[in-house]
Amino acid sequence: MTEPQSSFEVVEGDWQGEPIIILRDKKSRAEAHIVPGIGANCVGWSVTKNGQSYEVIEHPRTPPELKSNKFKAGVPVLWPFPGRVRNARYNFEGQEYHLPITDKGGIHHIHGIVINAAWRVKERGISGEGAFVELVIEPGDLAEDMRTGYPFDFLLTLRQTLSGSTLTYDLQVDNRSTGLPLPFGYGLHPYFQAPLAVTGKVPDRTHLDVHIPAAKRWPAEGGLPSGAPEPLQAQDDFQEWRPLGPNLFDHMYGDKKFDGEYSVAGFRDSGPGLAVLVKADRQFHEWVLFTQPNRPSLCLEPYTCPPNAINFKEEGLADDHLLIVQPGGTWQGRVVFEVKDY
Repeated sequence: MTEPQSSFEVVEGDWQGEPIIILRDKKSRAEAHIVPGIGANCVGWSVTKNGQSYEVIEHPRTPPELKSNKFKAGVPVLWPFPGRVRNARYNFEGQEYHLPITDKGGIHHIHGIVINAAWRVKERGISGEGAFVELVIEPGDLAEDMRTGYPFDFLLTLRQTLSGSTLTYDLQVDNRSTGLPLPFGYGLHPYFQAPLAVTGKVPDRTHLDVHIPAAKRWPAEGGLPSGAPEPLQAQDDFQEWRPLGPNLFDHMYGDKKFDGEYSVAGFRDSGPGLAVLVKADRQFHEWVLFTQPNRPSLCLEPYTCPPNAINFKEEGLADDHLLIVQPGGTWQGRVVFEVKDY
């Protein structure tokens, strides 16, 4: 007997001269575009609902602009430091390390060492979960200043899987050192198209309902935690679905709530009647809500730890949730993005 043909496919593509991997689900008419050479960034994800196609991710304008950090978009991968590291330096087990200064203010390191690095395609194909690409990166793939600032021996394996209206991120971290523990945090920074049906240059996000299952907010100065998480003020509380309103946000939430294996944040767009959800497993302890003026996007970011967590002990802060993998050990985490009717 002839086996039924799969509705999934994985093909090579081109984005303005930059090679991409395209994941397709032909049955549901969904597609994801992955750029291995620029941080394994998913620069495009579209789904079809009720006969209408929607771009779920805000697409970067050009590959050079994305690579230069002048215009962040898509789904940047933040490792081993989601958020800022104060003064681009840290101590670990008695040794001081210095990272490149990468934030716009010219003071701190921000968002880790793999965000613009070239990942390598290890495998691509069709699995029982959908169309996938598996990408890897190790120290030899990094620029010298990144290797110097984080001189640990690791292997990252990132599998991105598309099926129907879900896009799943599975990250595995292997510590290949024979003697050094591996300290890290991990986050994803999805720039969701918001509203989903963008009709003008200046977005109107005020009608979007937002849900963030977290009961506290980290106080911060300059994007760095400045104290223990505090109870929410009314204007910052999205524990129940409510409109985003006109305010801009760059807030980090703690005391995260879980429903089974996942904490689920999201936004609902009453125009098409769709909800965009982010499901982060129990390895993730923080949510970040980020909006920008005059950009048609909204970011709901799952973090395993707060920004600057690697310096918390030195600065007298608790609840760092810094992950440490012992020599020869492995860590795994999963995040699922989903678009559904509501």
